[in-house]
Amino acid sequence: MADPRDALTAIADEVRRVTTLPAAQMLRRRSDQRRRRRAAVTGAGLAVLVVTAGATLLPAGEQVGTRDRGAGPAGEVAPSVVPSVTASAGAQEILGGQRQVRIVVPGLGGAALAIGRDDDRVRATTEQDIDDRALWVLHPEGSRFRIMLATPRGTSQVCMTVVHDAAPGSVRGRVCDPAAQTQLFKIEQVADGSHSIFQGRRYVQVVDGTNALVPDLPEGLTTTYEFEDRGPAATDWSGGGSSPTR
Repeated sequence: MADPRDALTAIADEVRRVTTLPAAQMLRRRSDQRRRRRAAVTGAGLAVLVVTAGATLLPAGEQVGTRDRGAGPAGEVAPSVVPSVTASAGAQEILGGQRQVRIVVPGLGGAALAIGRDDDRVRATTEQDIDDRALWVLHPEGSRFRIMLATPRGTSQVCMTVVHDAAPGSVRGRVCDPAAQTQLFKIEQVADGSHSIFQGRRYVQVVDGTNALVPDLPEGLTTTYEFEDRGPAATDWSGGGSSPTR
């Protein structure tokens, strides 16, 4: 007669086989499924990345091609090739007197410093077509600069000049004079990347309302300037006159 313990052992083994082995198989199947999902997701992600990169690069390539063409159908220069930002020339060239610049006042709608149409006062203005009155060369002399009009007036080179007349003074365009300390300015970069202009004991700043440039406001620095590159300087100042550069 069979031992009842053997029958019980056989039953227990069968239960373990039925319950344990499928569980192990299920775990393996789930593990394989996860690996397949990860591989599929990774492949799909790479495909999306490639497509996205292609879509991003294609317009850039087309834009470069457009810039390379330069002129429009009517022969007008495309805006993208007009030198209009400070970054088009290095600060060393701009502050070395090699470039002509517009001196722009941030926050005034693109207003630039220019000599008056009917007088010699320097003001911030948004007038158009005034390059003959609004392009300057920053000519270094030691640690200071003469701010010269890029286009001579008649036979004379014109410099920004501080005039201590009625307070708060004025800044005017006068014939460049190598002995005039009132034509020498300190130019320093401030935290936001723009520049301050300092003469004598105070900053040269724009007065609200008239937009006149003055040297003697009894306050701290409120006006700074950006230098927009407008190409190579056409003249070289030497002792009050002008001569073509080589």
